[in-house]
Amino acid sequence: MTTPLVTAMVSTYASERYLAGCLDDLLAQTLGERLEIVVVDASSPQREGEIVRAYQQRHGNIRYLRTETRECTSAAFNRATALARGRHLTTANTDDRHHPEFCARMAAVLEQRPVGLVYADSGIATVDNETWHDTTATRRFRWPDYTPAAALSCCLFGAQPMWRRDLHERAGAWSTDLKIANDHDMFLRLARVGGAVRIDEVLGLFLQRPDSNAGSGRRDAVLAEACSVFRAHRRQWSLDEIVPGATGHGPFAEAAAWFELGNLCALGPYTDAEAALDCYRAALALPLAGGEAAQVREAFANNSACILAAAGAGAAATRAFGLAAPSPRRTHNLALAAASPPVPLRAFRFVELEHEVVRRARTACGVTVDSAGRVHDTVSEQRRPWDVFDGPNGLPWRRTPESAGVAG
Repeated sequence: MTTPLVTAMVSTYASERYLAGCLDDLLAQTLGERLEIVVVDASSPQREGEIVRAYQQRHGNIRYLRTETRECTSAAFNRATALARGRHLTTANTDDRHHPEFCARMAAVLEQRPVGLVYADSGIATVDNETWHDTTATRRFRWPDYTPAAALSCCLFGAQPMWRRDLHERAGAWSTDLKIANDHDMFLRLARVGGAVRIDEVLGLFLQRPDSNAGSGRRDAVLAEACSVFRAHRRQWSLDEIVPGATGHGPFAEAAAWFELGNLCALGPYTDAEAALDCYRAALALPLAGGEAAQVREAFANNSACILAAAGAGAAATRAFGLAAPSPRRTHNLALAAASPPVPLRAFRFVELEHEVVRRARTACGVTVDSAGRVHDTVSEQRRPWDVFDGPNGLPWRRTPESAGVAG
């Protein structure tokens, strides 16, 4: 067999109805035999083994392992990672599908750029086993371009990134303690040690179904575990990792960075009000003087009051707003603080501290891959990390012959 460039890791349990389509989809990749497919069967009660063995008779780039007992997807992916021979890895959920150039274009970025993880946009499928060519999907997830703060704000990598296999030496193994948000935890750890970049193109299909591991039928459990992952990573990453240069440009730059992280925690979409208050307190404790100290005190009074008001502590919030100078923002926030029932956090007007380190940290760009496999930067843009994700339920997607992977 040709030495593989990419290994696609497939974890299967009770996924018989999707597995043949998954294998057909991967075998149709233009990367050909430079794509290795590793299927880990977590002791499924269905016919996955029979299906894979039939494919193995015709295709030498498929490997199969069945475990003795049922295992979680993290355990399966740890096994697949250990077996993989490809320089780059990707997870291939049995019910998702790919553009024929998915592997080639993703790998081109990893081969040409000093980045550890690459991801692309996803079409949203709603019909089982549609292929890339015949999908009826009309909406897509347009993930944000990568910045560390954006990564700590929303699940911006989607379900189909690709990364360098050797990053696991620093990022570690998949966490078997997490059952739902284990993939985003892993992708955050990989991006932390290797950086990440987005391809500005739809290169995969994500099947949206309520009975999946992270489907709408488990919404509360999904949200709870995702919040726990974000909470942990926001505390583990240093301030300089989230806002590069935060601690090297004086106390006010550090205060501005703490407020950037605090506002990210407060305004979500994965809200952690306790962490937000801790960030504001860290800024308030810095050795500031004069006008800079006054700015931070004003910001602290306003933003902490917003959090108190949204939590239903209207009287305490009103007292805190009283410490802020009169302004249209204070008038607006005071009116919301008096509302019953309490209004959402994002309805309040939060203070942001302006500084160049924050502006730089908000600046991001993606890449495109042309027909010759060359990688090009897109135009950079600045976006606040809590406002980067457009369309949580997807945006319109109008396919063209080029995006469909067909000539004409």
